[in-house]
Amino acid sequence: MKISEASRRYARALLALTKQKGQHSRAQQEIEAIANIFKADVAIGAYFNNPLILPDQKKLVVQSSFSNKGLLEEVFNLLLLLVDKNRFGAFEQIAQAFCDQMDLEQGVTRGQVKSAKILSGETKKELETNIQKILNKKIILTYKEDPTLLGGVVAQVGGWTFDDSIETHLIKMNEELNRRAN
Repeated sequence: MKISEASRRYARALLALTKQKGQHSRAQQEIEAIANIFKADVAIGAYFNNPLILPDQKKLVVQSSFSNKGLLEEVFNLLLLLVDKNRFGAFEQIAQAFCDQMDLEQGVTRGQVKSAKILSGETKKELETNIQKILNKKIILTYKEDPTLLGGVVAQVGGWTFDDSIETHLIKMNEELNRRAN
């Protein structure tokens, strides 16, 4: 997802405000949860992006949905501000930018692992440990089953790709055999 500079500014401002109160981790959880709701129900996004619906009506929906629900004041105010500025459609970008900024401050690098079958907890832990040693960074990996892989795993972490798939091993073996045959 491409993140606009405006979304990054909103995210940095929210991080600065919540960090002053020591609530930045909670803010991250809340905006991720709200962003997931918007992803799950496209009708919500369509409502807030509809130019025929007045901003005051949208504000009432935000207030009735989130007021007195335990939401951080800063997150609640961000939602209202986005309605006022007609930028509610950028909320998912802001949420992603906020998470990226939190990762940067905490020295975390995220990555994705694709495997032919679901990996055991022990295998995941070993993979994370090995990649952390190589990159010398704290990492958080998400796992996805990829039926197009014959076997093995492919991990993409930051700008690095760790490819231990059967397909790659077969390609390397073929290259080695061709080199020896010539």
